[in-house]
Amino acid sequence: MEPMRVSPGNAANVFAWMLIFGLICAAGVMVVILGPFGLIVLGLMILFVCTQFSLDEEAAGSGTEVFRARMNRGGSLEERAARAEQRRASHAPLRFFRLYGAVLLAAGALGFAWQMWR
Repeated sequence: MEPMRVSPGNAANVFAWMLIFGLICAAGVMVVILGPFGLIVLGLMILFVCTQFSLDEEAAGSGTEVFRARMNRGGSLEERAARAEQRRASHAPLRFFRLYGAVLLAAGALGFAWQMWR
């Protein structure tokens, strides 16, 4: 009997679902401890991480990387389209988590307003 092979895509998908489940658990714990303000904090943390990831991937670090990035910016139309498609594919999960953070932030703000109104 052959051992089961796990593709990198399936492994990444399992990891993403585990991360989502962990975030849901963290949101529950933060709401119990901090109330709706915990959702605001969690949403802001997720948005911060997404922004950091986006900025780190788009901008070159320091030193000679900056000059290499400028030199490699050109190229044929096909190369630029391939780079844009690769960037779009790598940022697809980022858009989901950014939306998740915004929903948590909005839910926390609404919960906080509801507590103040009540």
